[in-house]
Amino acid sequence: MGGYIDRSQGVQGVLDALEVHVVTFADDGHRFALVVADLICVNVDVVDRIRTAMRGIGVPSCWVAATHTHASPESGCFPGGGVTPRSVGDRLVAASLTAARHAVASERAARLGATRTLVPGLAGRRNLAATPPMDIPVDTIAVTADDAVVGLIVVSPVHPTVLPADNNQVSADLSGGIRRALSAPDRWVVVATGAAGDISTRHTRQGHGRPEVDRLGARVASRVEPPPSDGHVPAAPVRPPVSRNVRLRPKQPVEFDASALPAPQVGDDRIRLVLQQGLRIAEEQAARQRTEPYVAEVAAVDLDGVTVVGVPGELFLELGEAIRSAAADQVSDVVVLGYTNGYLGYLPTRDTPPCYETYASPVSAGSGEILVEAAVEAAREAARDRDRSRRNSV
Repeated sequence: MGGYIDRSQGVQGVLDALEVHVVTFADDGHRFALVVADLICVNVDVVDRIRTAMRGIGVPSCWVAATHTHASPESGCFPGGGVTPRSVGDRLVAASLTAARHAVASERAARLGATRTLVPGLAGRRNLAATPPMDIPVDTIAVTADDAVVGLIVVSPVHPTVLPADNNQVSADLSGGIRRALSAPDRWVVVATGAAGDISTRHTRQGHGRPEVDRLGARVASRVEPPPSDGHVPAAPVRPPVSRNVRLRPKQPVEFDASALPAPQVGDDRIRLVLQQGLRIAEEQAARQRTEPYVAEVAAVDLDGVTVVGVPGELFLELGEAIRSAAADQVSDVVVLGYTNGYLGYLPTRDTPPCYETYASPVSAGSGEILVEAAVEAAREAARDRDRSRRNSV
């Protein structure tokens, strides 16, 4: 199983079934698919396989995202990216194609709208010894047809890690809890994970089992309010995503030297153990002495006026908010997805204090800001493409 270094056994059972969801967005000129899988991560090799397979069924543009549940099979979740185990990759490709065919066959005229909800008591900054209460921003994209909400895409910037490290049953964890709480006979629900790099339920959860997963899922669901639909405005044309390949410098030798860094503020035993694990990961990376840069695909797509940004790694919440803020001058609604189209690992800022995330990250401090800049450029270009298409269609 993937996600926890100190897990000693493989899959022993199923707590709740892992799912693969596909939503397609199409007009006469283009079709885009968003695939969201209950896995710890997706690597570029399996993303490429799914994109190739999707083109064969009439889907020229495709993103693949992982919910980052830590109760899934290991899928190559390694800092800097890894190789997807063949058995996991084969099943993910097959499930994605099955879901995509169903999505294409079920397409109907609809409008999209986004709303943001602040959820108290859900999560906090996981590796701080004393974290103040936080209101977690949860984004919802509502799909409306015939004046009724027929689908929801909910993006939670929270690590889905309610279940403990010694859990050996597969589960969608928090993402599944939110899905169950929002499910209804007349609408579908997809839950993705946003800028969750430093956010978890470590300081807010009241247990580690399925009841607590469902309690927190219900807390999110109680706050989700789909936006009203404006069915009188023509839907925006579907345009291909805008992509940027970002080159990030690998961590430098001095950054691997924990003795040269200020001592982090450690709290409970779990935080201390996780910090030690991060140091071990840093030592393993230092031994490999990588010199070539990492290449990450940052992408943005406009979906009927909602600009979705996809990032192939673990953004800190502040970086996701920085993308939204910097793009706000040209883009009205921005929703940030993490763990999308690859897995680079943690993306530290210049000022991130020493912690598990900085030790485990394969890239130099400041990589987060570089990625934010590329994401903002992509979001603005996607919005400009939408505006040009609307003018040309009038």
